[in-house]
Amino acid sequence: MIRITRTVGLFLLVLTTLATGASAQFSLLHSFSGPDGSSPTGLIQTADGSFYGAAANGGDVTACNPDGCGTIFKSDPAGHFSVLHTFHAADGIFPTGLVRGTDGNFYGTTMAGGAPSGGGAGVIFRIDPAGNFKILSTFTGGFACCDGGGPTGPPFQASDGNFYGTTGAGGASRNIHHQGGFGTVYQYNPVRGVVSIIHSFAFDGDGFYPNSPLISGPGGLLYGTTSQGSGPFRDGPGTAFKIDATGNFSVVGVLAGQPLSGLTLASDGFFYATAQGTIGGYVLRMDAAGALTFVNNFDGADGWKPRSRLLQASDGFFYGTAPQGGLLDFQGGDMFRISPTGALSILHSFSTTGPEGFSPNTQLIQGLDGALYGTTGIGGPNRHGTVFRFDQSIPASIASVSVSPVTIHSGQRSTGTVKLSKPAPPGGMVVNLGAQQGQIVIPTKITIPAGATKRTFVIKTLSIFAASTVRIYAHAAGQGVRTTITVLP
Repeated sequence: MIRITRTVGLFLLVLTTLATGASAQFSLLHSFSGPDGSSPTGLIQTADGSFYGAAANGGDVTACNPDGCGTIFKSDPAGHFSVLHTFHAADGIFPTGLVRGTDGNFYGTTMAGGAPSGGGAGVIFRIDPAGNFKILSTFTGGFACCDGGGPTGPPFQASDGNFYGTTGAGGASRNIHHQGGFGTVYQYNPVRGVVSIIHSFAFDGDGFYPNSPLISGPGGLLYGTTSQGSGPFRDGPGTAFKIDATGNFSVVGVLAGQPLSGLTLASDGFFYATAQGTIGGYVLRMDAAGALTFVNNFDGADGWKPRSRLLQASDGFFYGTAPQGGLLDFQGGDMFRISPTGALSILHSFSTTGPEGFSPNTQLIQGLDGALYGTTGIGGPNRHGTVFRFDQSIPASIASVSVSPVTIHSGQRSTGTVKLSKPAPPGGMVVNLGAQQGQIVIPTKITIPAGATKRTFVIKTLSIFAASTVRIYAHAAGQGVRTTITVLP
């Protein structure tokens, strides 16, 4: 794997070189202040254009000192914002997000709370668009066999009308080192109002600690992931599993690293996921038999330690976020686009000192207008996270970077070419260049003259003793593209 170590040190970052139209791509819809929420956990959009979501913290800090128990909110596309519900521990703590049921109401879970005392291991709740809230069921916790505890995301409503989800703790299996249990898959029947545990994870090599919402897959089965526990010694990475409504369970495949996002079933029939690895993390593709392909290894410039589910938009590309990395600030995170073959571009990089928030922490959604909407978990003018819109239909300032020849020997040279999506503005456009240190030498920046759309640069090689494929990035104002060059001894 090619690693660009702590990208901040490898690139000359020009924060003020904004391409024409870049500001129109990104817009801030709301900055959370604390009483209206903090650390938002994602969005959904309804047919009338309204956005609904949950914030894991914020609200009433007297009920959950010091950060608040969380809120449920509503916003229109113009950013007119209102709080529909404020949690107070007895009705839940740390809401995980929302889904809309077939009855038009919203359903969700909280990771903790729900007991009259303020304790408890989470709830399943329902709330209507007007804010009328009701607890549907409470979890007793992992230390009380055999219920679940700590729901890991909003439930999924299957074609049978029931809701299904996972808990990170609880279940019928536990040992001396895991006394809180290994997690469950549950079913909630909205007609009967009953929760049934249909699978308890165990210390058996099939994975444990499920950590993401379920999705519907081939044959009407439900698919999900565990964060760890595969292999004969239970110390391997997480797994992808499938399960039916009666609890028939099987492992589909062993994933690399620690998948925290859950799966996306793409139009090509493959499952895609992000995973945190021993270094920067991955985008993975898995077929129905569990065979894995590494679509991308993150190096810092393109993101670091992704933890959000990928969105396949109407254009066929996958869009995702990483809470760290990017081209401006390693702690800021970024938003990226990637093709099924691994062609990646950085659409927007966040900064810890910028007004847009940072550390994007949830799956993007595609709005009715075709644009992408998402949230950041921290930062913004009020420092508690933001809701943003990004119009991916507006071309990025840098269209491509390429090299020729793409394979050279040590001591030889190659030529790189940066192309813009439109002629450079008056005064020219500065494009920053960066690459892994040690194999090649390139300029830190080039200036494309006013009115021009491209410029070349020279790639020099150093003396090396083993073949190496190096990523080259061209970027400006937090947006960038990349290519590779292979250097042979």
